[in-house]
Amino acid sequence: MNKKRKTIGLALGSGGIRGLAHVGVIKKLAEHHIPIDFIAGSSIGSWVGAHFALFQDLELLEEITVGRQKEKFYAFIEPTIDGGLIKGTKMEKLIDTWLLGKNFEDTKIPFCAVATDLISGNSIVLNTDKLAPALRASMSIPTLFAPFAYKNYLLVDGGISQPVPDEVVKQMGADIVISVNLDNYIKNDNFAVEKQNSLRYVATRSINVIRYHLSKYSTTHSDIIIEPYTPTVGASSFRDYFAQKIAGAKLVENGEIETEKMIGKIKELMKG
Repeated sequence: MNKKRKTIGLALGSGGIRGLAHVGVIKKLAEHHIPIDFIAGSSIGSWVGAHFALFQDLELLEEITVGRQKEKFYAFIEPTIDGGLIKGTKMEKLIDTWLLGKNFEDTKIPFCAVATDLISGNSIVLNTDKLAPALRASMSIPTLFAPFAYKNYLLVDGGISQPVPDEVVKQMGADIVISVNLDNYIKNDNFAVEKQNSLRYVATRSINVIRYHLSKYSTTHSDIIIEPYTPTVGASSFRDYFAQKIAGAKLVENGEIETEKMIGKIKELMKG
């Protein structure tokens, strides 16, 4: 690591399928030769961050995140009634295969995954031992996936407590923190008055508002906040993704578009 320049950390936020935009962010940073010295991720951000931190292979990263729906679909077929609909063991095994069974210590870029402990209610930063169990924990969306008993914790999705782990990146040693927030509902979803009596719509809208305000709290340590247009939200987004109705490449492109707008500011911070 070049100590003559400011170090840069990347905080990749939670957001389910919308996290494909993270790939576009990383692609654009690489295109402009902006180094990434630290990475922390919540939920889908942990998966994208871990893969890039380990391999630094953008082509493979995009292939695995945007594509391979069939492999992911079969990993989801593991029903349980123990705290969720999907057990998660098969997903962990698939992730472990894709990451070649590697550990945190094997990553080329220092990396942390963030999960939430149901027992204490606290954010838990995972940065030792095998990557796959940590990513499983970080991506265990409550009620969809069963909570994951890991060490002394009962873990669920990191986005529940820290949707954008910018404080983690700061504590890792980053001088400049670039955060990717996928929860700007104001940008992604105009309120439809005609749907205000729909129970599903009101529930989804309410959750999006909660996530919006939590994400604002989770970006107080950020120097740069990138907020791609990511309108695909909710359980139906998973269905559409597996049916290949979601344009994953478009979400990647949206990540590139918003990152390009911030390149000048990032380079100015690097000079300071």
